[in-house]
Amino acid sequence: MSTGEKFFHFAEFLTDRLNPILVKETRQALKSRQFIVTFMLLLTIAWLISVFGTMWFGPAIEYGSAGRAFFVAYFYVIGFATLFVVPFGAFRSMLNERDQNTYELLSISTLSPRQIVSGKLLSTVVQVFIYYSAIAPFIAFTSLLQGFDLPMVVLFLSLALAWSVFVSMIALMLSTLSDNKQWQAMNTIGMIALLLWQMAMAFGLSAAALSETIPFDSEEFWWAIGSSLLGAGSYFLLAQQIAVSRLTFESDNRSSGVRIICTLQFWLVWSGVLAYGCWYGAADVEDEAVVAFASVASLHWLLAGLFFSTESDHISRRVRRSVPRSGLFRVLVAPWMPGGRRGLLLLTIHLLALVVIGRLPFWQEWVHNTVTAIALYVFIYVSFGAAVGRWGQAITPEFRSAHARVLAILMAALAMIAPYLPPAFGFVRWPVGYSLAEVTNPVRTLDVVSSSSSGRSGIYGGVGMVDEIMLVLGGVAGLALLLNLPAMFKGVMELASYQHPAVRASATRPSELSDGEEPDAALPV
Repeated sequence: MSTGEKFFHFAEFLTDRLNPILVKETRQALKSRQFIVTFMLLLTIAWLISVFGTMWFGPAIEYGSAGRAFFVAYFYVIGFATLFVVPFGAFRSMLNERDQNTYELLSISTLSPRQIVSGKLLSTVVQVFIYYSAIAPFIAFTSLLQGFDLPMVVLFLSLALAWSVFVSMIALMLSTLSDNKQWQAMNTIGMIALLLWQMAMAFGLSAAALSETIPFDSEEFWWAIGSSLLGAGSYFLLAQQIAVSRLTFESDNRSSGVRIICTLQFWLVWSGVLAYGCWYGAADVEDEAVVAFASVASLHWLLAGLFFSTESDHISRRVRRSVPRSGLFRVLVAPWMPGGRRGLLLLTIHLLALVVIGRLPFWQEWVHNTVTAIALYVFIYVSFGAAVGRWGQAITPEFRSAHARVLAILMAALAMIAPYLPPAFGFVRWPVGYSLAEVTNPVRTLDVVSSSSSGRSGIYGGVGMVDEIMLVLGGVAGLALLLNLPAMFKGVMELASYQHPAVRASATRPSELSDGEEPDAALPV
């Protein structure tokens, strides 16, 4: 009895210190009709698979490879529960807080937004483990059959668990992006379509992998697994930070955490590429892989930079109180502080770093030109959108950040289709192949740059026009830089010239005043 009492006291002690959102969400989820129905269906379908599968194989079950077939069937059953039902429940849990007007009570409590997001995420992890415990006896049944591969089973169940947690975090993030109840129905339909798509993709990849022998003794296989986990982990942290930022008060710092994670993602990718090149030799890093990584990094910064560069430049008093005291340090951290001007500076720094990395002597010339052209396209589109956003906000206070982003997207789309409007209406006829007037279309232009630099024939022709294309892109990027350079400088100097309240308070102490000097009562202390 003494041992039991100690255990119950320890359990009570541990429960009291758990995240209260975790306790609340877990209780609600386990009592919900959705969980009960899903749990019973999972057990029923797994039992039916065992019965009819045994009847189907018959005597061949003793010497055939029935173990892998049974595991594939069980894996699809548990995949539906963990890759669709659990993430959708996480998505609806945050929306229900707003529908039932209970989020206001959470926001004024002592719980931070990070605790709220972590509690809801941990609740989904508990549900996933319960579903895994339900399917565990059936997996144990497959271990008694021929064709059962324990390392393969452990790998697939572990990856499925990680992917379920990742998708649940994405669902939580998406549920915080819309505050308008009128859009919740559309958001729910879009979330269902997204979950079905990712589940079908996961099932397709798992089916292709299960049909082959897993190369556990291959170093490239573990490099691929490790890089995939690192990439998914970085985007998991990014989604978590976005959800936390969306739940944070508008007067607080919503942007710095997201900017820091985006920066770490960028350098994590290229550190991995360079580490792989140092381990196996730079010659083993294929040029096509470098261009692919550069394209992903550029797309990453295109989306992030569009949001960062169109933010409001106003810094609230709460954010100003958190800036560093050192003026030099404020200048160094300025790109990671809120504000559209500083966000554009952060984008410019990383695109410049991408150009430098793409021009390392390890890669061929066509890689140099292609990576540079990709970075120039991203800078041109985002910087012109940021400039239009600043001009709109200067004209009217009703011009919001969302308006600037929509205008930036429309401007980029118009620039891509503009070269094809005159030929479509018969006003002009371009020569066969690629024309320099199509330089605003990155798809056709990048194919010409990569193919001409590498000496091969591209899809759209245009051989020998790389110098002209790079000259035009460089000139337009220089014009965009001139339009935004004063604004970026102003954004940095705004922080550099700001005096921390603690410093101003120490400067107004009577002991530090000269004889006959009165303290300045207007300075906030």
